[in-house]
Formats: sequence, structure tokens, C-alpha cells
Amino acid sequence: MAGRIPQTFIDDLLSRVNIVDVVDSRIRLKKAGKNHSACCPFHNEKTPSFTVASDKQFYYCFGCGAKGNAVGFVMEYDNIDFPEAVTLLADSVGMEVPKEDFSPFQQKQQQERVNLYELMGSANAYYQQQLRFHEGKQAAVDYLKNRGLSGTAAKFFNIGYAPPGWDNLKNTIELDSNNQVDDEKHKGLVDTGMLVVKDNGSTYDRFRNRIVFPIRDARGRTIGFGARTLGDDKPKYLNSPETPIFNKGQELYGLYECRQIRQPLKRFLVVEGYMDVVALHEFGLHYAVATLGTATSPTHLQKMFKIAPEVIFCFDGDSAGRKAAKRGLEQSLPILEDGQQIRFMFLPDGEDPDTIIRKEGKEGFEQRINNALGIGEYLMRQLKEDIEDPEGMEGRARLAKLAGPMIMQVPGIALKSLFWQKLAETTQIDVSDLKAMAEAQPKPTYQANPAHETKHGSQKTAARPATSHDPSSIMQSTSALRSTAPASTANHQQDASLSHHETHDYSHYENDASYQYDDYEADHEHSQQPNDREHRIAEIKEPIIVSQTISILLHAPQVIQRYGDLSFLLEFNGHYSRLLLNMIQKLQVSPQNSLLDALGILTNDPDYQSYRELSQHHNKKEGHLEQEQAANDCLNNLRIRAAKQIKKRILGQLDNKHGFSSLDSEDQQLFRWAERLTELDLLSTKLQNCGGKLQDLSEGDQKRYQELMS
Repeated sequence: MAGRIPQTFIDDLLSRVNIVDVVDSRIRLKKAGKNHSACCPFHNEKTPSFTVASDKQFYYCFGCGAKGNAVGFVMEYDNIDFPEAVTLLADSVGMEVPKEDFSPFQQKQQQERVNLYELMGSANAYYQQQLRFHEGKQAAVDYLKNRGLSGTAAKFFNIGYAPPGWDNLKNTIELDSNNQVDDEKHKGLVDTGMLVVKDNGSTYDRFRNRIVFPIRDARGRTIGFGARTLGDDKPKYLNSPETPIFNKGQELYGLYECRQIRQPLKRFLVVEGYMDVVALHEFGLHYAVATLGTATSPTHLQKMFKIAPEVIFCFDGDSAGRKAAKRGLEQSLPILEDGQQIRFMFLPDGEDPDTIIRKEGKEGFEQRINNALGIGEYLMRQLKEDIEDPEGMEGRARLAKLAGPMIMQVPGIALKSLFWQKLAETTQIDVSDLKAMAEAQPKPTYQANPAHETKHGSQKTAARPATSHDPSSIMQSTSALRSTAPASTANHQQDASLSHHETHDYSHYENDASYQYDDYEADHEHSQQPNDREHRIAEIKEPIIVSQTISILLHAPQVIQRYGDLSFLLEFNGHYSRLLLNMIQKLQVSPQNSLLDALGILTNDPDYQSYRELSQHHNKKEGHLEQEQAANDCLNNLRIRAAKQIKKRILGQLDNKHGFSSLDSEDQQLFRWAERLTELDLLSTKLQNCGGKLQDLSEGDQKRYQELMS
């Protein structure tokens, strides 16, 4: 399979990295005999049960069962996929991921992205240098000082300065040693939005006379910039445009910096401005992030919830802030799972997080956070504002009509039940009657304002109701699950290198030497609630491959018709899992054979924009057959995961006294399917490791493999 990382390379990589160093760079480890220990970053605990064994190069949690090698830890902790984790570790030890298995087209695409990352890294370094050495730096320095920003914070966030002038960056980066324009670099600067193209074809620097805030991805690479004017230029805040490496709806300013604190995060505080994020970090609140001129999207929320169980929206108390809060509510309900928490915090008119925390200090600001409204309380309060007499009989009926369809969107079983109880207490209407009313309504009648403004600029985003994804069309019966032999999953290699640039000490202005970001000792632990799921489906963490499967299937939708029974997908739960089920349902009803046709069917779907964005992220392969193979590989991977989950769940249901016979016939049949599939997957892996030669397996394995394949 093109793009697959050789196992020999992975083995060599694991022999060169030290898992203790890898883990310790992210969470603090303490020596415990010959091993190292810490509180587990993957579940809630106060007594360390997470162990890293240096001799075995392995980690294991005795509390939640999390285990794996260095690659697995980086994947889980950094929330990145396998190729990215391998690339990240390889770069840390000076190894280059092999490229010989890539097609020329893939190699070209990969190199183009690497070049863009390198250009943005060079731009970041240039802006930092200007803050140190440019003759006009004083205006920028004075602004940062007046905002109370320390040199340590400026260095930590890589803050820079874009001097006045139309071609400073342009002439610095795109000119070669002979003062000639490097066409490739010029194109890269245009593609990344660093240069603006005029109608006559000439170009000029996008950022001029501004404080510059680099936006970094999960790997610390600069992918875009936000910039605040030092003059009267409009807009006050200016962002990089959408580029091949920068998607505003998916990135959060400050997220990379939050992950550098070396402690598990227990919450995120979503604010509006870059300076708000920096100021909060200055005061020890190392969990602040900001959206990039857009409303908070489901992708933003999913990204944060993969790291921490709580998200707090912080809004200004003005009209724009209230509109933004409504939009946040609308986006939050359809993705809120059990164990996750969303709260809403409003500041006084005329204040922002930067000004408040400088007035009240960390303690006062955190008290405001602790007093933030829970999402249920905020929902009721917000809906009541639209009702003339919410306490009267007609008002309570109106509240029930408005709130019911919104509660129906909540995927978390326990949370949804609590929402119903809260609504029943408020309206004095029985829960069963409330549910019946909501089910009779076609869609939510309450929607947020379609647009809101942030400190970074404004962007209109159409408000839309969430839909309930009915998977009935793909769930005929669990007993019909097939035992098709799985194919190996393709590892789609991503960018092969990272770009590192030196940071400076900014000693030219105030630098609080006592300020250390890694002194943060707050109790950052994940909280998880016991899962009380209906329909016998266990709650599991949504694997990254689910979103990858969507993007690949959109390019090869014909696979959906050819694959057979897809009911195993119901074992997965989460935002992208629901998108996948919804997509398959619609494409089963209306079979399609191309990306354009598939997107055409999804045009009127409320999640169309998500599907379109996912399709753009797919690294297109050469040839139709390769796309089909990749789609099959993804589905096979998910099927194996589902089989393991089913097997684990059913084993947990066994009656110790009666054993397997205590299960009903459906569960027995389902267990046999899962056991057969997992065994076949194990043997297929063995076969792959010995070069695909069946005769190299033991006689027992050969016989069993042939039996399972028959």
C-alpha cells in the first residue's frame, strides 16, 4: 500500500527514543523504583497508578488499563494519528520517515506542504527579530509593556512585530542570495496569505505596523498569524486567510501553548482575543484559548473535549457577547456527551478577561469561573428571555415547546435525562409528556443569531438546527454481521519534517525572571462519569480513523454499496461517528460513484459544510482502485475495533455461574462473530509480519487461518 510506513523503520525509531523522556516532556514523572510513575493523564485519579517502564519501553495504567509504547502515548496524549506521531518522534531524534513507498504525486503534495510550514516558520522568526532589532520597535514594545506583558510571556507565545512598509517580509524571504525572486517561495507566500495579490498581479505584505501573534498547530508549527494594529488601521485585528495548512474553523489560538505546561488539563476557557489568552496565561490560568475570528464550531469543541472534560465560554456582557453565547449554546448541544461539561461566563459591560484579571487577580477571576452558569441553567434562562410570562401557564407551555427539541439533540444519555428532569421541574409538566411533545416537532424552533462578532473580526455563519441521525437503515440486525477477512489498514503518511526556529529572550524590555510556565501545579485531572448507556452499546473514545473514513469514503462512495453489512459502526459514539452513520444512510438510499455526486446528495444536509471540509482534507490518491482500497482498509479497521469492543462488553456481561450459556442467543452469535474476527486479525498480522507467506506460519496457525478464511 502506497504511503505505508515500513515496520522496520518503526522498530528502529522505538529503539532510539526513550519513552521516559517522551512521557516526561508532557507530564511530570517521578522515580518509583526502577520505573517512573504519575497520575494518569487519561482518566481521573489522585493517587498515581500510571507507570512507565524504561526497561520495557512501555507505559501502563493500573487504573484505566491504558497501555502502549512511545508512539501510542504520543497519539493518545497529543490527539494525533499514527503517521503524525511517528513523524514527530522521528524528528525528535533526527530521523527521516522513508518516502520511497510514496507515489510521485504523494511526494509532491507532501513536499509542497512541508515548504509552506517552513515559510511560515521563517516568517515567524522574522517578526520576532523585528521586535528585537527594528528601529521602529519602540511602539510595539511600549504597547506590550502597557498591557502588562512580560518578556517571558512574549517569548512563550513567540509574539513578534510587523514593521510599517509594503514589502519588508516579501523582500526578506522571497529574494535569493543574488537578490532575485525565488518563484517557489513567492508562490508559497501567496498561498499562505502572507502576501496579498492586487488586481494588476503585484503583491504586498499582508501584515504592516502590527503586533503579530503566531498561530501554531498541535505540533508547534506556525500555520497562520493574528495581528493587532498599532495605529488606526482597520480592521483592528487581522487574521491570516484560509490556506492549505490553516483552517480557522478547526484551530484555536493558545491550544499548543496550553499543552506545553506538562500537566493534564481539566478545563478550557474560551475567550475572544489574543491578548486575553496571553494575559490569562500571565496570571497562571494556563487553559485559555481563543477562536480565530469565527464562532466556536463543533470541531473546536470536539478538539477540546478530546483533551479535557470541561469547556467554559467567556463572553463580554454586551449584545455581541450574548449573541455569541446563543451561538455557543446551539453548537454545544448536539455534541455534548456524558462526562462532558459546558458552562457560560459573562463579564460586565466594557470589560474583557484581560482587564478583569488585572483588576481582580487570579483568585477573583477564578471565582467568576466557578460561578459560571451550567449549560442547563443557561438554556432555561435564555429561553425564558423570549417568553413574556415564563412563570404563567401559557409561558411554561411555551418554554416546554422551545426547550424540548433542543434537549432532543443532546447525545449523552445521562445528560439528556437530567435536562428532561430540569425542564419538568421548571414547567411542572411530566417528563413523558415533554418527550412526546418534542418528538412531535420536526426540528428545533429556537436558533441562535446567525452571526457574531469577535475581537478578531467578524464572520457570518448560518445558524442551523441539528438533525437526529437515524441509523436504522444500516442496522438490520446484529445477527447478520459478516465474518469477512480484514485487510490491513493503510497508514497515510503526512508531513515528513518539522520546522524549528530559535526563540529570543526579549531582554530589551521587562522580563520577570521568576515567572516560569512549568511551575503550574494546579490539579489538572480529567473527570469521567460512569456511563449508563441504553441499547447495550458501550461508550468508547472516538478513534481518529472515523473522520478519516468519512473523507476517504466521500472520494470512493461506491464502496458503501459493495462492503456489505455496516452495522458494526453503531459501536462507535461521537460527533464524527454520527456524521459517518448519517452519510452512509443517505448514500445507501441514493448510491453514488464520485465525490461530486456524493456531496450533491449531502448538499441539503445540515452538516454539509463538515462533509465538504473533510473531503478537502483527504490526500487524494492516484487511481480509482487505490481510493477504493483505502476506503475498504478504513472500514476493516473500524470493524476490527468494533469486534474488540463487542467482545470486551459481552465478556463483562457473563454470569460467573452459568458462563456463556447465560447469554441470550443474539449475544452468543455476536460474540462468536467478534471472536472469529479478532482471531483472524491476529493471524493476518502474523502473516503480514512474515512477508505474506502462509508456509512461514506454524502448522497450527496455518490450519486455523484456512479455517477462518473458508
